[in-house]
Amino acid sequence: MKAIQMMELYNMMNDYRHLLIADLRKLELFEQKQIRGSFCIQDNVQIIVSHIEKQNSNAQKNEEKYHTQPIRRIVIVNDDYMKIEQDTQLIKDLIQSLKMNEYKVYYLKTSVETFLDKYPFYTLSKAILQNYENLDNNEDQQKLLFAYSQFPQQLQENKLYLGSNLNANSKKQLDALQIKTIIDFKTYEPDAKFSVWKKEQYNYINYPISEGGEQLIDFYQITDLIESQNTPILLCCPDGYSITNVVAIGYLMTLKKQNFNISSLKVFQIRGNTTVNKQLYCQILTYDPKTIVNKITQQLVQQ
Repeated sequence: MKAIQMMELYNMMNDYRHLLIADLRKLELFEQKQIRGSFCIQDNVQIIVSHIEKQNSNAQKNEEKYHTQPIRRIVIVNDDYMKIEQDTQLIKDLIQSLKMNEYKVYYLKTSVETFLDKYPFYTLSKAILQNYENLDNNEDQQKLLFAYSQFPQQLQENKLYLGSNLNANSKKQLDALQIKTIIDFKTYEPDAKFSVWKKEQYNYINYPISEGGEQLIDFYQITDLIESQNTPILLCCPDGYSITNVVAIGYLMTLKKQNFNISSLKVFQIRGNTTVNKQLYCQILTYDPKTIVNKITQQLVQQ
């Protein structure tokens, strides 16, 4: 059983791996305001069994579709996380008694209210869910659809996000996350048209990286570019993973002076999807930021 912070739950909600969010609050509070995709235990931990059985088949389908590792996760949320440990232990014991030991149990180390204050777009209610089928209620429909959007994941809290061109093309997502800078790694044709609103309203930077792998990536330059920005940044590529994952690993190796194993583990834990461009991945496997720094230092000394 592990306590997690708000950013960790946010990231869990934005990868395709299996996740259950169990809310321990009273039913009336849950119906007024709830985290997207959560369910209410209503003082009865046994209710979690039906949700596990219902969601397991969906989890297997997603694992096959998105080629993600099979993992089962439950996050327990409440108004007061200090009171949560006893109930979390009950759920953990229940899972063990059902021989479902593959489930990892976490609890959110903050209240539901605090989480939804930080990520208000994840706020749903009984009324919104009921009104979804009412075709005349466009506002609630839009709230629900937006809450279930695939948002970019956070590599650094409130600073660096990793996503796809779909995320970069959603002004609503960018504004909700207060992202002001977009670094796009897509290689565009010379006559390609760029979205005018991106250039006018955001600091849009096109840093093309060829998917063929013939181009040597300057991870030191990219890290310097990221660190020079004073606003939240979105790193994106067409599918959201193949180039962005590689750049994120190189960024951590350069910034933190971490080795490949530590940096790649952090990126893949957050993203859930280990898709990478094989040619570019070969570059990161042989990348040594310490060697690059030493070379730069030697060049400065010689000058």
